Amino acid sequence: MFKKGWFIAALITVLVLSLAACGGGGNNATEPAPADGTEQAPDTANGGNAGNGEGATGGDVSAQAQSLYNANCMACHATDLGGGGNFPSLQKIGAEHSAEEIAGIISNGRGGMPSFKDRLSEDDITVLSQWLAQKK
Repeated sequence: MFKKGWFIAALITVLVLSLAACGGGGNNATEPAPADGTEQAPDTANGGNAGNGEGATGGDVSAQAQSLYNANCMACHATDLGGGGNFPSLQKIGAEHSAEEIAGIISNGRGGMPSFKDRLSEDDITVLSQWLAQKK
């Protein structure tokens, strides 16, 4: 009887740790809008509209997307985007979905995947979805 209880406790512990890893991610809170209601101009010092992938250098956007992936997606979809178990591979996600569709999945969740619209800014979701859409 003791062995059965130990096994169940270990199984529950592994399950809880696995679920906690998939829901993780850093503190990706965006800065609040200025109190006076004015909009801040986009950061164009590095060659474009930083944050949305338009006009910025490919390396900057790719590095930003990789960082977002590492902080928010890697725990479930693996370092190489290969997934595993119940988590789908993202290695060729761009062959199956457009950037807009991927952004919708990230924002709203799907199946066992949680929504990230409260964890990531719209710009972060755009950068990440455009980067993933290139994976074909």
